[in-house]
Amino acid sequence: PVGNRPARGVSSAAASIGAGDGAFLRRQLPPRPAGAMGQVGAACCCNSEELVDSMPESTTAIAEVALPFDSKSGGTDSVWSRACTNCAGGQQTCGTLFQQTPAELDALGVPGLGPPKLDLAAYSLAPLSLETSHPVVDINLFDGSRSNGNVSHYYNLCKDYSGLHVTTSCFTVWRKHKKTNGHAKVIPAVPVSDREEVCVFFFDDNLEWDGKEDSSGICSLRHAKTGEFIDFTEGKNGFRRDTAARHTVVFHSTHYRNVLVKANILDAMEDPAYFTKIIERFAWPSDKLIIFMDVNSTIVCNDTVQNKDLSNTLLSTMFEFVELKPSAAFDLSFEGHPQTRIDKPKTFKQLVKDITKDNREAYGSFWTADRCERFFVEVASKGEVRWAGDDRPFPLEAFQRLFQEYIVSLSNVINPDGIAHSWFQVFERVAAKGCHTVVLNSFGVDTRKVVVATIPDEQHIIHVTVNYHMWDDRDQQKFAGQFKQ
Repeated sequence: PVGNRPARGVSSAAASIGAGDGAFLRRQLPPRPAGAMGQVGAACCCNSEELVDSMPESTTAIAEVALPFDSKSGGTDSVWSRACTNCAGGQQTCGTLFQQTPAELDALGVPGLGPPKLDLAAYSLAPLSLETSHPVVDINLFDGSRSNGNVSHYYNLCKDYSGLHVTTSCFTVWRKHKKTNGHAKVIPAVPVSDREEVCVFFFDDNLEWDGKEDSSGICSLRHAKTGEFIDFTEGKNGFRRDTAARHTVVFHSTHYRNVLVKANILDAMEDPAYFTKIIERFAWPSDKLIIFMDVNSTIVCNDTVQNKDLSNTLLSTMFEFVELKPSAAFDLSFEGHPQTRIDKPKTFKQLVKDITKDNREAYGSFWTADRCERFFVEVASKGEVRWAGDDRPFPLEAFQRLFQEYIVSLSNVINPDGIAHSWFQVFERVAAKGCHTVVLNSFGVDTRKVVVATIPDEQHIIHVTVNYHMWDDRDQQKFAGQFKQ
C-alpha cells in the first residue's frame, strides 16, 4: 500500500484513462509572466471548483484537449488553457490558464507553432548536427562520473514534456558489456517515498527477470535522482510478479512507481486494448504516466533490427514459449553452427541464441518455417518439449497448428507497416490527451516508421540519442540515413 491507496494492480475499480476520468491535462509550464493580463484558474469545471471569471477579449484561446490544438485568431496576447476530458467538446474554457505571449508559446513548442524548444543546459543535452525535420539531442548516461547525475535530467525531460518522444539507446555500450542490464535501456525508477504522482511503465519483449546489474537483460533501471542501479529481481526492492493476457509477465513494486512488462507481440496483436488494459490496471487515474515502449516484437511485427517479417517474427516469438527439458546433458550441433553444451532447461529461442552467439546475421536469417521445424525435430529428440506454463507434451504437430492459427489472425490486426492496432489505441487514449508521455525506446532505426504512422507532423517529437559519440560508424550512418528517406 502507498499511503491510503491499495497496492498497484489489485484494485478492479481503477478509473479509465480515457475520456471521462475528470483528470487534468497538465504540462510543466513556466510561471505566468508578471503583469500579464487575465486571471488564472486552477481547477476544472468538472470538479465544481472556481473557474476563471473573465479574460480580455484580445486574448487568443488555445485549448489543449486533443491533438492538434485548436487556435483562434486574436490580439497580441495568448492564453494557454487546459480542459479536462469531460470538457473536450469545447463548450467551456476551463482548466488551468496561463497567460502567454505568442513568442512565449512558441518557446514552449505548442503544436502548430514549431518544434519543442528545449533548455539544453537544464537537461544536460547536446545538439546533434543532422539533417532532420526535428531537433535531435544527445545525453550521456554511461560515460564518466556525470552520467549517473544525468539520469535525473533525462527523467525530468520525460516528465516535463508530454506527448511522443523517441530515445535511441546505445547498442555499442550494451554489446560491449555482454548485453547486461546495467548498460541497457535506461529506465528511471521513482521511489514511492518521493510522493510524486507518477507511474513509469516499460514494455519490452526482451525483459529478463534476473534483475541484477550484471545479469543478462535489457533494462537498466536507475534511481531517478541518484542514477544508482535498482535491482528488480522478484522479492528485491518490493518487486513482485504478475501476469496479463495469455503470455505477458508483469513486475511491479511497492517501493518504486515502476511497472516492468515483458510484452508479447502475440498478445498485443490479439487484443487492441492490450496496452491500455495493463496501464489501467497498474496506474492510478491521478498519475502522470511515462510509458517507455520498445518497438520490435512489442508493437511491431516486422523486426527490422533482425530483418524479420511477420512469419519470421511469429516463429521467433513462439520459440520463446517452447521449452526443452533435456533428458541428459548433450552437445547441440545444428547446420554447422558452433557446438553448444546444453545441460539445463531452456527455451527454443535461447537455444537458437546460444548456437548463433555473436553472429547477428546468422540469428536474423534463422527464422524460416522449414529451418525451425527441422530444429524442433532435432531438439525434441533430446528431452521433453512443452509450451511454457503447460505440463502437457508439445509436439511438432501442435506447434505447426498453432503457427497457422496465429499467422491468419495476426495478419488481420496490423497495419501495412506491421504495427499493432493496440499501439494506436494506447497512444490515442494516453499521449494524445496532453498530460502523459510515451517514449519509443529502441536500439535500432525502427522508431521512425512508427512516428510517421502515428502523428501527422514528426517535427513535434523530442528525439534523444544516448551516448551517440560511443556508437560505431555503422550505427551512426544508419541513424543519419533514416532521415534522408
